[in-house]
Amino acid sequence: MKMYFNFINNLKKNCRERHFIIREIGYTGKNNEYPMFSIILNKNNSKKTVCFSAGIHGEEPAGPLAILEFLRTFDYKKYKSIKIIIFPVANPHGFDRGIRRNFLNKDLNGHFCNKKLSGENKILYNFIKDENIFFFHALHEDEEEKRFYLYLFEKNKEKIYRDIIKLAEKYFLINRNKKIYDDPSIDGLIINRKDGSFEDRLFRDGVKFSICTETPGKMLLSKRVDLNVKIMNLIIKFAKSH
Repeated sequence: MKMYFNFINNLKKNCRERHFIIREIGYTGKNNEYPMFSIILNKNNSKKTVCFSAGIHGEEPAGPLAILEFLRTFDYKKYKSIKIIIFPVANPHGFDRGIRRNFLNKDLNGHFCNKKLSGENKILYNFIKDENIFFFHALHEDEEEKRFYLYLFEKNKEKIYRDIIKLAEKYFLINRNKKIYDDPSIDGLIINRKDGSFEDRLFRDGVKFSICTETPGKMLLSKRVDLNVKIMNLIIKFAKSH
């Protein structure tokens, strides 16, 4: 349990130093030994809400580490009209062990569209189901890849998605295959995918912009973290101006 709680201690330190709201939203694990957290920035007087989620697959560290760096560096005073909700680690058990699944050997990512939610899925979804979310971004990475790609859940190739690809191209090659894991793709964008994920559920609920980015797990971790932070900032800037 050392890895997860070391991460949480750093997370709390960053939030304390910058006066961000961090709160426990539930517990998971065989003995409920892992608290789950949300972080909220710019809660008051916000006009739009952006949500970021990371660490639903425990072997994908770049997302949670990017959350730490984002909290340390984000110029929140420039974006007071944007409420930001962050789930730093959606799968504490998996993150603690560097494995994909939770303590029940369940891949949480494909179960957000179930009729009856349970465990981590229920905790996460219940926390934001009544929020009017403008943009949702799940930070993932592909351990088998040296290239970047992105999932979205609508048919239109909105400019913001193409802008994210352009940004990612400064760091990594883009996977421009016509199919990625049997899903049709165009210039690194897998379009209108239905996979039962958090981002899929929120898109079905009416969130206009809902994506999953996949940084290349075979490339340098520091570059993956830096790109994630840059994408988060780009999304917030887009939300403010759109």
